Amino acid sequence: MAHLNAYLGPCPGYGWAGGAAFQTRIVDLQNGRNRRNAEWAQARHRYSAPFLNISKAAYREIKKMHMVCRGQLHAFRFRDALDFEAVNETFAVANGTQTVFQLSKFSTVDGISYQREVYALKSTPVITVNGTTTAVTVNASTGKVTFSVAPTIGATLRWSGTFDIWVRFAQDYLPFSLDNPDATNGTVELIEDDPPES
Repeated sequence: MAHLNAYLGPCPGYGWAGGAAFQTRIVDLQNGRNRRNAEWAQARHRYSAPFLNISKAAYREIKKMHMVCRGQLHAFRFRDALDFEAVNETFAVANGTQTVFQLSKFSTVDGISYQREVYALKSTPVITVNGTTTAVTVNASTGKVTFSVAPTIGATLRWSGTFDIWVRFAQDYLPFSLDNPDATNGTVELIEDDPPES
C-alpha cells in the first residue's frame, strides 16, 4: 500500500464529525464483575466528512482520490480540524544513548498518561532540548526525529509544529447523489491508517 502526499478535496461541510477510537476486550465474570484489556496501544481516529451541495467538478476530485486509492487500499493526508498542532509538547526524556525519537503528544489525567504518536508532519517542527532549539533530521511522513548526537541523559525533549493524520477510505464504495443539476451530496467515511514503514 502507498501513502499519498495529498488531501481529499474540496473541504467538507459543517457536520464534519470524528474522534479517537480504541478497542477494548471485555470479559464478564461469574461474580458479576468484568475484566477489561486494551487491544490497541494507539487510538485509531475515525471521521465522517459530509460534502454538501458541491459542484460536479468538486465531486470528480473526490472520486479521483477514491479511484487512485482503490477504495481502502492506499492512505492519504487528512487534517483533523480539532487537533492538528503541538505547542512546546514534551515527547521524550533522553536516556543519554538514544538518537531516534517518535514525536508524540501526552494527555494526563489524575496521574495516568496516554502518549499519542504523531506521524504526518505538516510543518517542519521546532525541536528543543532543555529549552534550547536544536537541529535534527526529521522524517515528515513518520514523525521520527534523529539527533546527530544523543541528547544528555535526563534532558527534556519538546516540539512545536503542525501535523496531519494518515487516513484511508473506510469503505470501497463511494456513494454520492445528484440532488439537482448543480448540487451533489455525499458523506465520506475515513479511518486512521498506519504510517509508512520507512
